Amino acid sequence: MTISRTAPFERATDKRLLGRSGQWLGAMGLVGVLVSASVCAEDLKQLAVSQRLEQRFDFDIPAQSLAGALIAFGQQAGIQISSDSALLRNRDSVGAHGTLSARDALVDLLHGSGVRWQLNPAADTLVLEEIPVTDAYRQSTHEVLVTENIVVLGTPQESGFQGETVIDRRAIEAFPGANGDITTLLQMHPSVKFRADEKSSNTAGEIDPADISINGAKYYQNNFMIDGISINNDLDPGSHTWNDYNRIEGLPSRAHGIALDADQLESVKVYDSNVPAEYGGFNGGVVDAITRRPTEDLHGKVSMNMTRSSWTRFHIADDQRSTFEQSSDAQNQPEFRKFTYKATLEGHLTENFGLMANFSRKTSIIPLNAYDNGYQSGTDDGKHDQHRQIDNYILKGFWTPSDRLETKFNITHAPQEGEYFRSNTRDSATVIHQGGYQASLQAIWLGDQATYTHKLAYTNLESSRTSDSSIYKSWRWSEEKNWGNPYRNGVLSTAATSAEGGMGDLNQTQVGATYSVKAEWLPVQLWGTNHNFQTGLELSQQTATYERPSDVWTATTLGVGASNGSLTCNTASGALDSEYCSIAKNPLGALTRQYFRSLNYYREGKIELTERRYGLFAQDRIELGKLTLRPGLRLDVDDYMDKKTLAPRFSAEYDVFADRSTVLTGGLNRYYGRNLFIYRLADGREALRWRRTRGAASGTTIPDFAGWVNYGVDENSFRKLDIPYDDEVMLGISQRWFDTTFDLKYVHRQGKDQVVRSTARNLDLPTGDGVSTIANYYTYTNKGKSESENVSLTVSPDWRIKGLGTSTSMQLALDWNRTRSTHTDYQQVLSASEVDDNDVLYDGKVTAYSELPTSDFNRPWTARLTAITEMPALHLTWSNFLRYRGPYQQIVNTGKTASLPNSEGGLTTYDVYEAATVKAAPTWDTRLYWEIPTAHEQAVFAAVDITNVLDKVSPIVSYSGTTTYEIGRQYWLEVGYRF
Repeated sequence: MTISRTAPFERATDKRLLGRSGQWLGAMGLVGVLVSASVCAEDLKQLAVSQRLEQRFDFDIPAQSLAGALIAFGQQAGIQISSDSALLRNRDSVGAHGTLSARDALVDLLHGSGVRWQLNPAADTLVLEEIPVTDAYRQSTHEVLVTENIVVLGTPQESGFQGETVIDRRAIEAFPGANGDITTLLQMHPSVKFRADEKSSNTAGEIDPADISINGAKYYQNNFMIDGISINNDLDPGSHTWNDYNRIEGLPSRAHGIALDADQLESVKVYDSNVPAEYGGFNGGVVDAITRRPTEDLHGKVSMNMTRSSWTRFHIADDQRSTFEQSSDAQNQPEFRKFTYKATLEGHLTENFGLMANFSRKTSIIPLNAYDNGYQSGTDDGKHDQHRQIDNYILKGFWTPSDRLETKFNITHAPQEGEYFRSNTRDSATVIHQGGYQASLQAIWLGDQATYTHKLAYTNLESSRTSDSSIYKSWRWSEEKNWGNPYRNGVLSTAATSAEGGMGDLNQTQVGATYSVKAEWLPVQLWGTNHNFQTGLELSQQTATYERPSDVWTATTLGVGASNGSLTCNTASGALDSEYCSIAKNPLGALTRQYFRSLNYYREGKIELTERRYGLFAQDRIELGKLTLRPGLRLDVDDYMDKKTLAPRFSAEYDVFADRSTVLTGGLNRYYGRNLFIYRLADGREALRWRRTRGAASGTTIPDFAGWVNYGVDENSFRKLDIPYDDEVMLGISQRWFDTTFDLKYVHRQGKDQVVRSTARNLDLPTGDGVSTIANYYTYTNKGKSESENVSLTVSPDWRIKGLGTSTSMQLALDWNRTRSTHTDYQQVLSASEVDDNDVLYDGKVTAYSELPTSDFNRPWTARLTAITEMPALHLTWSNFLRYRGPYQQIVNTGKTASLPNSEGGLTTYDVYEAATVKAAPTWDTRLYWEIPTAHEQAVFAAVDITNVLDKVSPIVSYSGTTTYEIGRQYWLEVGYRF
């Protein structure tokens, strides 16, 4: 599936529709330059330009000046283009990417430039000319376009071997979704799956980007990039369940190291299969966010977007409604207010130097009760606001000193903060800091023999915490510890709690630098075949740190003494233990002693890990008549796990009738993922944790604490892991019928050496002595595996529905998938039975544990229809996204066992899993965008997004069997001004 800004336009010589680009946006003056290719001169003599235009090439021409883009086109396609000397000055190109015919690539390059091409039959050359300025063509890309062809959804010819998808600027602006992040756009992609509870009614106030799985791979094993530079958070990206917010030793975080606002993007490229050898460090896919180029003239935009709980329909299970409405933690958010503020200023300071500055702030305010059941404490605040905030500060510059050299830089500061507190706990406020910085410099040199792309980047990411307190104690309610709720189920209870304290400060950082160079060599002919070689090198160094700046203590496991006046807080040695002991009356008025029997000590300390890695790749695109082959090889070496991986990539394409009407595609590929820093940091941080316990009281005194026991293994005894990898088999066909392209694709993935957790005993490893070190510690292992089958069909019409002054583009995408996996993520702890892949009982049938369906990202089939309707006379755009997610059987872990007779006459005990039926989930999201022009190239605009228009009730069933529901109808409003 490809979404691109392409539309047909008429060629002056024969009035036929050529390519997929429209007559776009008027021109500014007649100028010119001679742009020619330095390759394949002999070929040009033997092959007419008109014929060569139909040939397909592997284009990778980034957005740049139009002159530079056409030079790159000439080098990659071997076609000469002529024009007057000043025509190209001060004009930019959006670039061209993927396996395209030369005709289609040229149309993409000229899109929006005010220039079009014609074929000169007499000289058999291509000539550029300015598009006449008419009311139908307006220069500003900020204005509502009045051309009859606005957005084309689905041009699969731009996909590289059916593996690449491009979501362009027009689709980004039009797509209904309102949250404004990159992953929201990927809802239209048939190979992308979302977490089941991502749209939960219970947590509608959150603003984090969604987790995604591509072709069944783990959500933390995608490669997220900005302008081709990775922004992955490898600290602990799988850790963001509610329990992770209450952990002393760790922090919740996300796979995105930087949460980028989609309004800053020119396009989003997604590689879901047949991924080129240029890309590594993933098991799922690659998502590359391409930021926008500044406009030539000075332009800007300011806007505000908002929604709130009063504009939202909540669907809450009846047995959870009271807890939801009186919520005291972020698992339930009955109230919220979300705002997004944006400002952009862009333009060229000189003819060849442009700048763009962009700011956005996305914030959410979530009021919650401090104590459960709506209890108002007499000695503590009864309600607090939790806050979420994501900021983006971006400065991007382009400098083109010559037609052969283009440079660009990008400075991004994207801090993210979340304010939390612990339910029923005094002095528990916590702020979690995420996001960070990235600075990059890129240079593209159009050499005589190759186009060289250099990238240099520095990235500084964090996942840290600041807390009000470094000591946590969970007391029972008493007259002395009287800030909590003394009631349980409306009745005074001696089990009611009054907790206090927090989790202490924690600093986690990921700092590194990367350098890469890619060479795209000029096409060559060898033994009757055309070859397009690519080679590249990547160097990187990253340092991950885990630092606890001060000691943290937690006291748990309360012992409660009898009610008599002789009780004291003295220990057996005679020392007074008033810090971890209290004597006061309980809610029923009885004098009670309570004391802690377990004390955890998290020692101040710092763990640091540096990884150095290099990667090499080589790839060739070979053309032999109707057959195109793309073999590639990628080598990655690192000193973290001290591993060398060699990933073969191979894609093939056969044009059956040599006219692109029927194209068969296949591929055999291996993708190696990343070994996350948490694997090493977890061992080290456990070594910083100590525990001491004491027994129950006897008489009037309580025992002394015993000696300290270390929770972890020695921090220098880290066990190195293999690199997880996925093997892929891909088959596809692209068929054109009636000006419509049908893309059918099958992808099979086999995941191996995936990382999970288990205990030393389950893995037959040496255990601790149980005195100075814990006997049965946790560790990571490569015992995980998965398998997925994925089928997708994308229907992309080249035609539009027109009438009554409107023009509608549309696309239909369907997918089916089946995924089996031994684990949900790397945090899951496998039992001894699961490590050995023993049989279990699933839905009444004996099944191998590894054959169980995955517990999330598991909707088996989905249908998506995207439609964008333009009403130019009214300055109105109406976008609709309809999605039907089919019913399925959700696996539920009952936690029970069952015994069945075996062949030996005895009984075999099995863990029991059930299948819960989850009904289909149809949704309709819509967006209405309206502009009111106020002056030349200026306008006030407003947009209304409505998600789940029909307010459908869609259940979510968790792995534990709990049922919640997706959010109902929700309204968003955006207002702004552009100039």
